[in-house]
Amino acid sequence: MPFATDHPLLIPEISLHISRFVAIKDAIACAQVCNAWNDPFTSAVWHTINFKAQKRFVETDPVIIKKHGNRVRVVKRVSASVQLEVLHKAGVCLLQRFSLVMQTQAQFQALYFDLLYRNANSLTRMDIGHAEDCDQLVFPVGLMSSCAGGHASFKLVRLCITNLAMTRDAFASLLQLCPALRLLEVQRTSIYSYSSCPEPYRHTGLVHLNAPLEQIFQPDPDSSTNLPILVHFPRLKRISTALADALPSVSFDAMKDQFAKFCPSLGEVVLITTPSTTTALLTRTFRSLTMISICAEKMSIDVITAMLVHQETLSRVIAAVHHQSDRDSELEGEPTVPGWALQLIPQTCSRLTRLYFRSFTLDMEEIERTTWSCTQLEELHVQIRGLDTKEKIDRAMRLWTNFRDMRRKSKKGNSANCSGLHSSSTQSGLEKDTLRNGKSVEERVARHLARFEKLRVVRLCQRGKSA
Repeated sequence: MPFATDHPLLIPEISLHISRFVAIKDAIACAQVCNAWNDPFTSAVWHTINFKAQKRFVETDPVIIKKHGNRVRVVKRVSASVQLEVLHKAGVCLLQRFSLVMQTQAQFQALYFDLLYRNANSLTRMDIGHAEDCDQLVFPVGLMSSCAGGHASFKLVRLCITNLAMTRDAFASLLQLCPALRLLEVQRTSIYSYSSCPEPYRHTGLVHLNAPLEQIFQPDPDSSTNLPILVHFPRLKRISTALADALPSVSFDAMKDQFAKFCPSLGEVVLITTPSTTTALLTRTFRSLTMISICAEKMSIDVITAMLVHQETLSRVIAAVHHQSDRDSELEGEPTVPGWALQLIPQTCSRLTRLYFRSFTLDMEEIERTTWSCTQLEELHVQIRGLDTKEKIDRAMRLWTNFRDMRRKSKKGNSANCSGLHSSSTQSGLEKDTLRNGKSVEERVARHLARFEKLRVVRLCQRGKSA
């Protein structure tokens, strides 16, 4: 069907897509351009309300707020009853994400849970916390259950709870209210075991838990015989854990037994921890991991050696930069690891499909002296010494693409030459020879990349940049 206009920016689907990437002030200006732009850019203006950044939002004309309340999808940093009242008056009922700082006042809690009830059918992510500089707040799970009313449950997929307190039974009730939950983050939250739990509730949908080790294994600060919160997640596949104030009193070997007992499907870990803790976890706690994501700033030879314990099963290795906070000074600084040590991973992990090393620089001389056994590699992010400009990176990528295309054409023509260089009529003999024997770093990189037939995503990175 032909469009009503030849100008692509007036096509509704395109203008709607563009509206998601502009600043609020620009979206306001765009909404005033024409009728065709009014709806998508007005929706962009009202899509997200951040009460911490937009402190004067509560002073907006109630008529205007009510007119556009149905456009609000994300609400962040609610911390006062007056803010909840504004949302109520606006008739907000299609929220997808909601975060707030919980208060003790009955009015605040009543307004919050009523708003939660209104958005039960659309809300997929919720962050609930209490001020960090305050004592833990007892979270009224009973009120949340009551607010569900006729709804058997909420459709939350992701839930984050911070600096709260609840009983083990209340925690189980919270999980039961969220059967679609896939990711749970628990930080600085006490889960008290006042009553016995002979048969703890098990949430079979949750696959990702983000929590400090102390939170996982010592959820009740008053008990010496803690039941780990792992008991609730029999199908857990991924654990993310960061530095906490202290490690739990449970030994690394005891952690291994509890992970094996309660979460037999666990195979992926995200560790933002010190090198010694990372090494101990990888060698003494986790077994047969398929994915390891660690803090690039604290990569070390010991950590790499620990990762190789899982070389028979490891398919993804990610070393990303994580600056948790100013107080995590132990995790700050540039990653420094010898190139030969970094290459132990692609050399020995034959099942590797993704290697994310964009914070590290590899040398082609070291790469060419060895053989990468990861023939199934599909995605590579790395820095190469000598590829220090965008022009060089672009040339290396272009040569790799040509090399790969020629090999494919060679296979289609049943060529006996596995490199495929002689069979392409589109490449001059000089260019073929350049690809085959060229000595520049771009040509050497292209030849190396061309060895991996399944490689589809390549990011050759400069410092702080990628191609």
